[in-house]
Amino acid sequence: MAITVHTHNIGGLGVDIFQRDDQIAAPRLTVLFILHGRLESRKDVRAQAEHVLKAVYPNSNLTRDLLVVTFDHRNHGDRLVDGNANLGWHKKPERNNPNHAIDMYTVQWGTAQDVSFLIDFLPSYLYPSGERSIDTWAVAGISLGGHSTWTCLRNDSRISIGIPIISCPDFLKLMSKRAIDNGLPFGPPTFPDSLLQFIRSTDPAASTPDITSSSKDANPFVDKRILVLSGAADKLVPWEASKAFVEALHVDANRGGVKQVFVQDGVGHECTQEMTSRLAAFVRDFALGIKESSEVPSPNL
Repeated sequence: MAITVHTHNIGGLGVDIFQRDDQIAAPRLTVLFILHGRLESRKDVRAQAEHVLKAVYPNSNLTRDLLVVTFDHRNHGDRLVDGNANLGWHKKPERNNPNHAIDMYTVQWGTAQDVSFLIDFLPSYLYPSGERSIDTWAVAGISLGGHSTWTCLRNDSRISIGIPIISCPDFLKLMSKRAIDNGLPFGPPTFPDSLLQFIRSTDPAASTPDITSSSKDANPFVDKRILVLSGAADKLVPWEASKAFVEALHVDANRGGVKQVFVQDGVGHECTQEMTSRLAAFVRDFALGIKESSEVPSPNL
């Protein structure tokens, strides 16, 4: 059961593409991006990428193949420019980054932009003669990568499946509490007015007009398939920062939407084996065309 990893240069961005050697060579493909966390690199999500591929094959019900794509976020991994910019607020000067809010959102937003960029160009690089068709795009992300996953779901209509892990769709709720806990103001210079203006036009919780609506004009999450994975004891990205948004979020099961939520008891800020298994099962069921759609409320809520 071998997995092959090919590294591609896509417009100057190093991209690793994972695939099973025994794939079924179906004409249609699903591509799953897996996004890593802050202070990490694409190497840190290799285990999740391989687990997903091993878990979904072989299955006689599959009608399409799966590729898993990873890349380094901006200022991470091979793209690192300044390691201090990836740090948070801290009482020790040598570990403190006063621009934490700005740096976090630029990487979060930039990663989502990179996903959209790769959706634009991956088909041309991989199948220049139109040999196969990528018709389903999915994104999973851990921690900071999960924040970007929410941004992708909010802002790119081509992305139909999202699995945010130990992350938050409400940047301002998450970061304002973090700032207050560190004795910092929720305002300039910690949160410049220009930054707040941009966040309020792009962040899921701040910008979506009505997440309870069945209208796609008002609610960009309608008909999307979403699995939310969080730790009940997570102190860095507490579930309480996401709970109100996730509980209210309507994806409209009548139009194919799916919402599943798993908040794992006793778990802090980590992507557990149980979360990885649920990620793989969700991809198998809803990204590879095995299960019918349904909106599934969380037993935790």
